[in-house]
Amino acid sequence: MIINIQILRGLAALWVFLHHALPQFEFMGLSSTVFTALANHGYMGVDVFFVISGLVIASSIERITPGLAGAGRFALKRLSRIYLGFWPVLLLTWLALNHYDPARLPLYDLPKSLFLLGIYGGELLIPPAWSLPYELYFYGLTTLLVLGLIKRPLWLFAPLMLLVLFRILWFDQTGHEWLDLLLTPHLIEFLLGFYLWHHRQLLISKKHAFSWGLLLLGSLYLSVTYYLVDSPWREPAIGLFSVSLVALAMTFENHTPKPVAAVLKPIGDSSYTLYLLHFFMLILFTGTGYRTWLINQGHELTGFVAFIVLTLLFSYGFYRLVEKPLYQLANRKFKKPTILPQSHGK
Repeated sequence: MIINIQILRGLAALWVFLHHALPQFEFMGLSSTVFTALANHGYMGVDVFFVISGLVIASSIERITPGLAGAGRFALKRLSRIYLGFWPVLLLTWLALNHYDPARLPLYDLPKSLFLLGIYGGELLIPPAWSLPYELYFYGLTTLLVLGLIKRPLWLFAPLMLLVLFRILWFDQTGHEWLDLLLTPHLIEFLLGFYLWHHRQLLISKKHAFSWGLLLLGSLYLSVTYYLVDSPWREPAIGLFSVSLVALAMTFENHTPKPVAAVLKPIGDSSYTLYLLHFFMLILFTGTGYRTWLINQGHELTGFVAFIVLTLLFSYGFYRLVEKPLYQLANRKFKKPTILPQSHGK
């Protein structure tokens, strides 16, 4: 994996975390124009994830020999990557809710939470997990490509994009959860990352950096000014912001200072855990009485900062001790010689 992309993935997860921590920040009477503005738009970190996912998937499948065996191993590896990192955090979250706020448990759909079958965060035990069914959908689409039954990605993606654009123009949501998943505008972001990788030789260079920068600022301005998160135009606008960010990260891959990379890369390594685990940490923040104690002691700011740092450290430890070993164990089962030598990426 390109180091800057790994770092960007970690910063995106942190951005989402800060977005969900903002109500606690405000509840404790803290205020900061800069922090509030940053955290208010932390939902955009999810869009960055989708673009990076498309990029990583495109990198992965170009190293696989097409066919049933390769497609099967690709699908199993991707499923294990999602579920083996998710289920331990889900268990922790259930235990925390059961202990500190058991009255809330009946509000959640446990089967959907367990198997990642729901795209509406309000009914999930881990609300940020609403994005994971989209990831699974993207993996399913690319598995069809690895099977070799569809020779060109465009033959698969073009009809889907036409349907997605039809939905954007005439519907906000169809009212049917599975149809909203299959015709998701998030597919735009996935494809932006997918084709950015395929055309990296053309698009990634310092001579294009200024153009990417302009596109990033323009799309960011539109996304923030018109608050497009709740509109069907979220994905086109924030997707352009996200792909510009990813493109610039790739362009300046060899320009990140080593001390900065050393500090930020562990956050990137544990980004998936951080993305899921921070909701558990927020439950502990209020349930243990730590937030109330901080307010009573007058340590609101230092306590909040300590909570952010503690969450990062705990996420990294959980990644090293639980997520990574489980994935490595599963990965050994699927490692076969169908994988071709790689020249780029991870």
